[in-house]
Amino acid sequence: MKFLVSNLTASRVNLLMNDYASGLPSPLAFLGLGAAIAPELGAERWKVGVLPVLHDVAVSNGRTKPEMTPASGRFSPIEIIEDLTGTVRFSLVLDIPDCSNEIAVQTALAGRRLAGGLFQETKIRVERVAPDGGALRHAPRGWALIRPEDPSRHAVSRGDVRSHLAIAELLYPAEREPGFGWPVPVAVGHFLLEDPITATPRRGTRNPDLPHVFTEPVLGIGELVSVRNRRLTDASPHAFDDLFWRWHAEGAWILGHRVYYPAPCSSSMEIA
Repeated sequence: MKFLVSNLTASRVNLLMNDYASGLPSPLAFLGLGAAIAPELGAERWKVGVLPVLHDVAVSNGRTKPEMTPASGRFSPIEIIEDLTGTVRFSLVLDIPDCSNEIAVQTALAGRRLAGGLFQETKIRVERVAPDGGALRHAPRGWALIRPEDPSRHAVSRGDVRSHLAIAELLYPAEREPGFGWPVPVAVGHFLLEDPITATPRRGTRNPDLPHVFTEPVLGIGELVSVRNRRLTDASPHAFDDLFWRWHAEGAWILGHRVYYPAPCSSSMEIA
């Protein structure tokens, strides 16, 4: 069942997605919100889908660099660099399997956070919506954050120079063809540096039943599209489902959408 959550505001949201992208809330942060409320709604964390709609993002004013002090003949930082944070106004379409109660969704969202930013609303508006693009026809005006439609813009980078340059060329082409959309660099997932099956158990993790492994961030390209765009509002149920961010795992890759998997998969790791 799909639900539209309208006009939420969160303050002190972390806008630093990873080492390579910042300035917007990560689509993975919205997936984290969906996973956080899933147990209360009888859903599996990995199966909740999210479609974020951004209305406004205002970066907080303040220092972004640490103070420096002379030490051993050179200047060194004396404090940790502050995160990039801001206030975000957004709506959200949630796809929650086996849940049809909007009051339960409303209750589960109360007092939650988006990327560390606490919701400001005391009452959250939730309504059941159509399973296709009609779900957005009455949504507040804004920009849906989705994966690019063009397969040529499904490139990812784990930080090497060559793949970074390839993404930069896709973001800033010499010529923009019609319907290019508004591409933005976003965090799209993680690449495992350890095998979860053989990784050494670690203390102090959030969930002792899940393995804790080190990963590399994966950078990709997202696209901001108006919620009034017919590409969204006229989408069939199948096409609309494919716009949602959902966790997918294959080999050493854990990604927020299946289109970002490199072909062929470059690792033989298997994830339980």
